[in-house]
Amino acid sequence: MSGRDHSDGEIKLLGPLDDAEGTSGEFRVSRSRVDATTRFDEHSHREDQLAWMSSGAMEVSVLGDRRRLRREHLAWIPAGMVHEMSFSEPGELISVYADPELRPQGGRWNGARTVRVDDLSGALLAHLLEADPAGRRRWRCWTLLVDLLSAAARDDEALAMPREPRARAIASALMADPADPRGLDDWASAAGVSSKTIGRAFVDGTGCTFREWRVRVRLHAAAGMLGQGAAVQDVAPAVGYESVSSFIGAFRARFSVTPAVYAARSRSAEVI
Repeated sequence: MSGRDHSDGEIKLLGPLDDAEGTSGEFRVSRSRVDATTRFDEHSHREDQLAWMSSGAMEVSVLGDRRRLRREHLAWIPAGMVHEMSFSEPGELISVYADPELRPQGGRWNGARTVRVDDLSGALLAHLLEADPAGRRRWRCWTLLVDLLSAAARDDEALAMPREPRARAIASALMADPADPRGLDDWASAAGVSSKTIGRAFVDGTGCTFREWRVRVRLHAAAGMLGQGAAVQDVAPAVGYESVSSFIGAFRARFSVTPAVYAARSRSAEVI
């Protein structure tokens, strides 16, 4: 499916909200089942959008900045900001659309950003979608979610894509085959450019070196395989690790849990 809005899935209208102090506004929650053919072309919304892949993976592009996200991250897209989304794996996209007057305080929320999802944030999003809370409880859920967002530091751990065309082509090839053992010099030579140029493009476009980015893309791919039920001993070599123990160590350092725990949480999310 392709479209300019995300409203072809299930939508729950949850506004207006009115608290005891007179703050009011509206928000709605939507769920869209997506697959690799799903794409939301360039568009914008009158509301702020908070987008979360409870399963699967998506690529979000805002003002030329591309990031690949899984369930560990939320994408914050302010009202009026043009963006597009595509999806590399089947999964579920949950979005909250809220009046800008309900956004967290501070100028940093005037721009797009990604923030880390904790267990409570995910549970609140699922509750708002699945349950039918009364007005006051709706308000409490929303204010708690906003409080969690406000306390979250800017998170650049989502998988950013280089902007420079040759570096982006290399990044795309590595995402297609994360176990490819070639180093920066080999990739640069194949692209007909110096390794210094490609290395600088990765740092400028993603905030990390080529080596660091390759680790991230391998673990990003591993998370997807684990979420789909692959065994740890099969995932490790498939994403370029020669030993299972080194893979487990790298995965834990990146996601703060072991691959087995991550897989179990992904399975539980599928049945929400």
